[in-house]
Amino acid sequence: MSYKNTMKLFASNFTLVWKQALYLVLCLLFFVLCSSTVVNPIINLLRSNGVFAECKIIIETVYNSPSEFALQLSNTLKHTVSVIFGNFSSISWSFVGTILLCVVVPYILVQMSFYNLSSILYQKLTMNMNVNYLQNSFQTLGKGLRFAFASLVIGLPFIGIIVLLLEIYLMLATNVLNSIIGLMILSLLIIIIYSFKIALYTCFTGYMVQNNSSATVAFGKGFVMTFKHYWKTMSISIVMMLTIIFINGFIALFTFFSGLIVTIPATFVMLAIFYLVVYLNIKGDRYYLGNNVIFNPAQHTIKQDNFTGTDIPEEIKEIQVQTTVMKKKSSKQKTKKTKSKTKNTK
Repeated sequence: MSYKNTMKLFASNFTLVWKQALYLVLCLLFFVLCSSTVVNPIINLLRSNGVFAECKIIIETVYNSPSEFALQLSNTLKHTVSVIFGNFSSISWSFVGTILLCVVVPYILVQMSFYNLSSILYQKLTMNMNVNYLQNSFQTLGKGLRFAFASLVIGLPFIGIIVLLLEIYLMLATNVLNSIIGLMILSLLIIIIYSFKIALYTCFTGYMVQNNSSATVAFGKGFVMTFKHYWKTMSISIVMMLTIIFINGFIALFTFFSGLIVTIPATFVMLAIFYLVVYLNIKGDRYYLGNNVIFNPAQHTIKQDNFTGTDIPEEIKEIQVQTTVMKKKSSKQKTKKTKSKTKNTK
């Protein structure tokens, strides 16, 4: 039911994909401009050693001879690593700067936007409120930053495991057969590892957004909630991970990677919805599947239009009251901001 509801909510909130895409494009442009001088020494080194030419061959191999893809990828990765570490003394500062400007800072900004998406979607799911993307990003700036740093710390062990598995693969990929079998095993292990990460994040993100708590408390409480429903959450997470891989891989393969402009931000929106849906289902909290449809994990779907007057169930009354209160608060805040702007203009 969590997967089905995620897909329904993703379709009805698809406009968020375009907003997230614009945010990611702006971040990309910003870092291309800011980090060009820092990255240039590494780019020149890789180009002079023929690594870029090998990358072109990898792309051609995908379409021309897929059986040699794994071996070509393995050889290119080995060559890249040997070139970087063989000339590390001359590019050490460039390497550190590249890691910071092109990996750490973008990761933090992306995770901040993910928290913003989660906050917007939480208000949409629980109170049927439409929240402005830009305005909410400023309102959740501090919380988003804390969430981003916590995500960075949590993600480091996963990155370490992936790097270790990649090193083992490179050592064993000595021929075409070993490369193909090794790539299949490596892909399977990565899917399981990242599915576990998705399962770990479901209640962490939802708890932090709902309770406005610190990242440490949210992670601890979320971990306990996930552990109580581990196998169910893990199985749904694997299905979600396979869906993400299929959508991104299929679109990238048949659009020469141009379709990733849409699928990557769509992945963020889909994951944010998935985390909240699983979290609310585990807690047993009701949420909107549409403007007139409320999902109760205990009683499944309830339609508001089916009830009038005194026949309205308590769960719908509670949500209606919460929605009215939140809308009044948001309208008051907008009124105050409008008045302050008017005074400043005068």
